[in-house]
Amino acid sequence: MSGAPKPGLSAAPAAAQAPALTLPPAEAEALGAAYGAAEVILEYGSGGSTALAAAMPGKRIFSVESDAAWAAGLGAWFAANPGASPVTLHHADIGPTKDWGHPVNAAAFRRWPLYALSVWDREDFVHPDVVFVDGRFRAACFLTTLFRITRPVTLLWDDYADRPAYHEMEDFAPRTGLIGRMAIFDLTPAPIPADRLGQILQTYLRPL
Repeated sequence: MSGAPKPGLSAAPAAAQAPALTLPPAEAEALGAAYGAAEVILEYGSGGSTALAAAMPGKRIFSVESDAAWAAGLGAWFAANPGASPVTLHHADIGPTKDWGHPVNAAAFRRWPLYALSVWDREDFVHPDVVFVDGRFRAACFLTTLFRITRPVTLLWDDYADRPAYHEMEDFAPRTGLIGRMAIFDLTPAPIPADRLGQILQTYLRPL
């Protein structure tokens, strides 16, 4: 889920109203500029940012969502309100979820790595130009992007500035900018460092 709060497990976008983009103005402007410059957009977390992307012509959009009810509601909203560009909503099944697509408990933890990884293995997946990280498993989404890309990509990571646990990812790739609470990374393809494998694997089990 991205850009719009969900009050409960079954919350979904209203059919008559677009999901709201709730980023602060500077972050919203940066996201809009990045989306405008891209042809292929990958989002981790769906909502207001997805509607923003869909309103732009000439885009290919993949949006990952862990909350099945939210994904279904957003899909119904786009079916009733088609944008200028098509959206592929990818439900990453990590087990039952609660607010903000967070796992209810750890019963399905074996599926958690699929949140970051599975969209890249879709037959219709197209290499992104920009990645927006605003859902669950954010550090894992960052690492997946870093290790799966085959050319440079811009990654925007919301809620980064005030969460020190995220900052350890700068050991893998340096941050190139900070706009309010949002970090900007200009990523280039990188191999998986063998001596960091334990840390990397643990990252895929961190829902935050």
